[in-house]
Amino acid sequence: MAVINVSAGSEAVIMLGDSAANANVATGASDGLLLPQMSDITINNSTGVFRFKTLDNTAESAVTTPATNQITINAVVDSASFFGTGAGSIDTVKDTGVLGVSTSKTRVFFQAAFDGRDTGSKYLSGSGFISGLAPTVNMDSPVWVTPITIE
Repeated sequence: MAVINVSAGSEAVIMLGDSAANANVATGASDGLLLPQMSDITINNSTGVFRFKTLDNTAESAVTTPATNQITINAVVDSASFFGTGAGSIDTVKDTGVLGVSTSKTRVFFQAAFDGRDTGSKYLSGSGFISGLAPTVNMDSPVWVTPITIE
């Protein structure tokens, strides 16, 4: 078994874009936004279950509901990743940053690489909406850190 070691900062990365092509982490596309300096990332998939009881049966019944998928990230953000470059590139995420696409409720495509940006690397991809931004800075952590949730 080969363990995926992500101690190098370039191994566990996530690319965001306004299209699947712009969020392609393996090609190193410059059109998307590569989130810098993530301190952690959690990928969640949970199938929902609706449980109910009926008057004619003492047992509980259950029906599965669609799965809820979510990616949560804590990232050190710079001005370009949080507010965008404003450079008029072809990608909305890169232009407006995570704050811009969150407030405008723009659908974001992502690829989260498990073992870097090399060709053949393993990754998860999908799309969703950014929420949960809460930038924080303090004396113990004198850089802007924010949680980012993609649902």
